[in-house]
Order: sequence, then C-alpha cells, then structure tokens
Amino acid sequence: MIWLYILSAVPLALFIIFLLVMDSFSLTKWSLLLTSVIAGMVMFGVSWLICRIPAIGSNRLLVSIIEESCKGAIVYLLIARRKVGLLGDATIYGSAIGAGFGMVSNIVELAAHGGANVLHTIFLGFEAAVMHIGCTSTLAMALIMVHQGKFGASMRAKTIGSVAAFLAAYLIHYIHALEPINPLLLTLLLIIYFVLSKRSLFKKNSKFVHDWLDAGINNEIGLLGALNRGEFTTTRAGEYLLTLKERFEPETFFDMYCYIQNYLELSIAARSNLILKEAGMDPIRDRVNSDRLREMEVLRKRIGPTAELALRPIVDRNQVNAWAMENMV
Repeated sequence: MIWLYILSAVPLALFIIFLLVMDSFSLTKWSLLLTSVIAGMVMFGVSWLICRIPAIGSNRLLVSIIEESCKGAIVYLLIARRKVGLLGDATIYGSAIGAGFGMVSNIVELAAHGGANVLHTIFLGFEAAVMHIGCTSTLAMALIMVHQGKFGASMRAKTIGSVAAFLAAYLIHYIHALEPINPLLLTLLLIIYFVLSKRSLFKKNSKFVHDWLDAGINNEIGLLGALNRGEFTTTRAGEYLLTLKERFEPETFFDMYCYIQNYLELSIAARSNLILKEAGMDPIRDRVNSDRLREMEVLRKRIGPTAELALRPIVDRNQVNAWAMENMV
C-alpha cells in the first residue's frame, strides 16, 4: 500500500520540478521550499479539523473558504516577511504549499476510500491536488503583485487587492467543488491551463527582473560614484537632498546622507548578485553588506518616518528592492 501513497505524490513533485526548471534565475531556496511543503501539510490538518464541524464540513462554500484561507495565510506570511519578492518565487512557493496540502489530502482519501477503487481514488486525489496547487499559486501571484503596488501603492488599494485575491481563490475552489464538468476533462483542462499560464508568467517575470535591473543599476552606480567623489550635490538627487537640508536637524540630515549611501551600496550588490544567479554563478556574500543592512535599519529608525518618506524619490524601498537587499546580499 505504501507504493500507492508514493504514486499519488509523484505528479505533484513533477509539477514543482517543472516550475523550478522554468525559473531562469534559480532563486528558490530549498529550505524554504521544503518548509512551504510542510506548511501546506500542516494547514491541511488545521482545515481538516475545522471542517470536522458538521455545519462547516457539509457546506462546500465554507469548506472552500476554510481551505483557501489556511493555505493563503502561509503565502501572505511569506510575502509580508519578504521571503518572496518576485512573481516566479511566489508561484513556486505557492505551488509547494498547495502540493503539501494536496499530498496529505490524497493520503487521507486513499486511507479512507481506497479499497477496490484505488486507481479512481488516486485520480480524484490528483485532480483535487492540481486544483489546490493552481489556487494557491494563483493567490500567491496576485498577492505579490498587490504588494509590489501593481494595483496602487496606497494601503487602501493594497487591502482591496488582497481581499479580491482571496475572493478569487475562494470562487475557483468553490466552482471546482461543484464539479460542473467530467472530472477527467476538468483535470486535463486544469493541467493545460496551469502549464501554459506558468510558462507565460515566467517569461513576464524574467522581463520584469531585467527591466528592474536595467532601470536601476546604472543610475545607482552613477549616484554612488558621485557621492563617493563628493559630487553628489551636482546630481538631481543631490539637488533634491539639498532642498531638505533646512527642514531637518543637522544630525538627522547626516543620518539621511548615510542612509542613502548604505541603500545604494546594498541595492547595487543585490542587483549584481541577481545577475550572477541568472548566469548560473554563486552570488557574492560579503559580511560588510550584512553590516550595512543592519546599519540601514538602525538609521531608518533614527531618521524617523517623515525623513524616510522625504527620501523616497532617492531610496526606493518597494517590495522587490526590499526583498532583494535582504535576500541577495
């Protein structure tokens, strides 16, 4: 019977491998990937216990909401803690969470209803697991786009976007639970859709990263060089900084200057390491950059939110930049 459980997990593993192969930047951390799978398994246990309540377990809509909320909570936590910064990452880790959830679901179904209909049970479990992977990876994609400010940078826009992402996951899961078409046909359609959509997504992810690299690294190298040569005030960024000089105390203004320098050093190092990763080379891990990252956080707290907001035209701490500096140096 053990081989049946292993067999039920093979298609899910192949799907994760497909996503890893599609990721040209190879940014996936195996420890985090394994943690995501385990978290998905744990979330199945949590949702299973909740759905044991008769009033919930008998309602397909409530079951859909509970299961997607449990998986989505892990995705949201990864993004909020900046463990994920790009669409490709979000898709892979979201799929891993869905795979972990689906694998345990398969095992439970086999244990409960295997019997003479083992192959039928494996098929239905695989079909449901494909749905779990698809819903969770789609939710992860939507949430990372929301956090990147694709739908607006305000807190209101991000809140609405996050709620809409979860509602979409609930709806997809619920429609699947209604079994509108033959399960075999539905499985084939799901596989075709997710394979094609993920291929398209990774192409867009690669283009986005290249645009991000091209748009930032040359400008930042120029700014850092001007700063180190004492010519920063001759640049537009320097001219803008001078307009702030009279609005802050000298000590605060000096910290702001150091904050910019640390940001430029870290951002250039992070972008350079990302280029190395795409080329199949190991990134350069410099202890000095780790010290800079800690110093930058100290300076950020010291200058306060007003000064940080004033420096936003120079120091872009969006989701991608913050993730890159914390994970690529």
